[in-house]
Amino acid sequence: MVTAKKIKVNGNDYWILIHSVRVGKKVLQKKKYIGKTLPPKDRLEYIKKEFLANLDGRKHAFLSGEDVKKIEAKREQYESELKKMSSTEKNNKFQEFIIRFTYDSSKLSGVDVTLRQTSLILREGFIPKDFKSLKTARELENHEKGIIAITKYKGVLNIRFIKNLHKLLLSGVDDSIAGKLRSELKRNVKIAGTSYVPPKWNELSKEIDRFFKWYKSENRKLHPIELASLIHIKIISMQPFIDGNSRLSRLLMNWILWKKGYPPIDIPIEDIEKYYDVLDKYQIEKKERPFINYIKKKYLKSA
Repeated sequence: MVTAKKIKVNGNDYWILIHSVRVGKKVLQKKKYIGKTLPPKDRLEYIKKEFLANLDGRKHAFLSGEDVKKIEAKREQYESELKKMSSTEKNNKFQEFIIRFTYDSSKLSGVDVTLRQTSLILREGFIPKDFKSLKTARELENHEKGIIAITKYKGVLNIRFIKNLHKLLLSGVDDSIAGKLRSELKRNVKIAGTSYVPPKWNELSKEIDRFFKWYKSENRKLHPIELASLIHIKIISMQPFIDGNSRLSRLLMNWILWKKGYPPIDIPIEDIEKYYDVLDKYQIEKKERPFINYIKKKYLKSA
């Protein structure tokens, strides 16, 4: 059993994890430094599981020890900065992320919009005079609702959550396909600009079952960066819906990070060629590492 304990060193309080291990007739204590403050409950539980996994000799599937140190340092910096902020500052920072993430994710999905237009619609609730598509405005507003939804959802990753999130994205944009799987609509899809062919509609149910079996088996073993990256590429490659799959997959990636106490990631539109290159590596060559490395770098460079 792993327990958290407060200790005092040179007059300062610190938190550590302690796990007792019997070696022959002796009981040895393994310890892990946490920090000056105790993390939130969900984050603490993850650290405990990771501590036990490391004691068992398990390694992260794709990240090196040095990678993990940098990632955790980034997370601690993120938490430290948030603690120093007032509620207003936190809200402003979150709003800035929403605008930029909505703009970039929408542009990556082919939506014709500018950053200024995105800001006016989401921050001011104002439709610019030169903005001709009310449908596009609805897409942006729905994406904002999607970001807020993933920060509030405390449940598990299941098909109901995924369908509800998709319905939120497409509501009022195309209600005929919102929240409805391709297998329900009996429709195939193609992806422009790549030779990759997504599963046919009558193969989709098996692919979804395989995805959830993988998630159930691996979600506690993988580092959150690995898990978030793999969920992204698996969902976007399955193309479970007729439209909205790429925006959905980026939201699900950030849901994993948010849930586990890591800062969210934005993929800038300026990165579009690199982003699609590493997607191709997975979809065509079945290589997972290039995409995970790409997301790791985006995470480490995030504000």
